[in-house]
Amino acid sequence: MGRALARHLTREHEVIIGSRDPSKAAAAAAGLRGASGADYKGASRAADAVIFAIPYEAMGLVPDLALTVSSKLVISVINPMKVEGGLLRYALKEGSAAEELARILPRSRVATAFNNVPSGFMKDDVVPPVDVLVAADSKETYGEAARLVSSIREMRPLYVGPLREARIVEEITPLVLNLANLNGTKALTTRFVTRRG
Repeated sequence: MGRALARHLTREHEVIIGSRDPSKAAAAAAGLRGASGADYKGASRAADAVIFAIPYEAMGLVPDLALTVSSKLVISVINPMKVEGGLLRYALKEGSAAEELARILPRSRVATAFNNVPSGFMKDDVVPPVDVLVAADSKETYGEAARLVSSIREMRPLYVGPLREARIVEEITPLVLNLANLNGTKALTTRFVTRRG
């Protein structure tokens, strides 16, 4: 998902892809005009906004980045999931990955976004119309995240409320993945329709 997002964000932004291994980051950035690669600290230090598109199991890497992302917008695309009974389930008993990220990074402005957009939706040059659910503790932080979301054509940010609502957003991810698998469809995502009249 990180590289898929980078591909679309490079149309409006300079993107730095981070990895524990700088050579892997450089390989991921290869062929993406406007993208470069660096280790996690180098990428987060140079960026104005940081997107964590990492597995929940990699959260242990985040504390080392607290200083380099201090005072910056941080977007969580982290979805804690596990397989249970042949279905994907939400993995946390309480709270959310985004709230955990905010506790680890108390000096950053944390929002959650892009959680419910499978990478398959990002494969084409133009993304199909998608509603991106954004949780943040202030409308200012939401506004920053929303501008980033809106910079990808056809993506509409929708404010779901404070960061405590991030759990609901993250729980939708296993739901849409299970729906696609159980019904034999291509990837599904969120799109809300306004009733006419």
